[in-house]
Amino acid sequence: MNKEDFDIIEGNPQYFELDNNGRSNGAIAIISKNTLPLITKKKLKYTEPSNWNKAFENKKLFEKCHIIAYSLSAKIANPKNIFIGTVKLNKSYMKKVENEVKKHINDKSVKILYRVNVKYKGTNKIPIGVLIEAQSIDDSYSVCRFCYNIQRGKNFRYSNGMIVGEQQIWSKVVQTVANKIARKNNRKSGYINYTINTKTKTFHLYDNDCKQLQNAEPKNIQETTATEKDLLAVGLKYCKNCVKDK
Repeated sequence: MNKEDFDIIEGNPQYFELDNNGRSNGAIAIISKNTLPLITKKKLKYTEPSNWNKAFENKKLFEKCHIIAYSLSAKIANPKNIFIGTVKLNKSYMKKVENEVKKHINDKSVKILYRVNVKYKGTNKIPIGVLIEAQSIDDSYSVCRFCYNIQRGKNFRYSNGMIVGEQQIWSKVVQTVANKIARKNNRKSGYINYTINTKTKTFHLYDNDCKQLQNAEPKNIQETTATEKDLLAVGLKYCKNCVKDK
């Protein structure tokens, strides 16, 4: 960690710029109880990371992974915060570290400087892993761990994500049909991206540039994908300016 890293604003993660090959690089944030999501949903709407291929879907190998986990930052949609990772990396290796950090925050009520760097070899589209570093601002707690981007029982090429020995066929027609089905299912499910102001206990349409959020402190802003019913159930209220009039 560098001295200037500690100048990051709580609730306002800094996502590193994409590299010359269009790949996600990493991010840094100050994590605290203020940034932990008020409402956690299993269903989140993800943007596609750099070099994502529709052929990766339904292979039970790659996922769209957060660099700074939603469970720590309550931020969902920045494309610079998404990279291509294996199911094992996302659900096991990274999640273990994230849960450790979250537990320490809840137990000790501390702020933690949290940084993740995505590591690639050469010009490969798939990273070899991520380096996770965490340093408490209020006590001696620290973490420095490298998580490998591997999947047991699966052999793939990091250059393009192709599974070794498997022929990938994915036509533009199939992609178009799949996209239409996904959009239709999202509309039926009622799940929409929202922004939450934890201080006023209100929820707003995501990316609506609501005036009620313009002067809010970053630490009081969270993002989620949920139904209105989910949000009302945890005691939140409609924003009369942007939700009720949608």
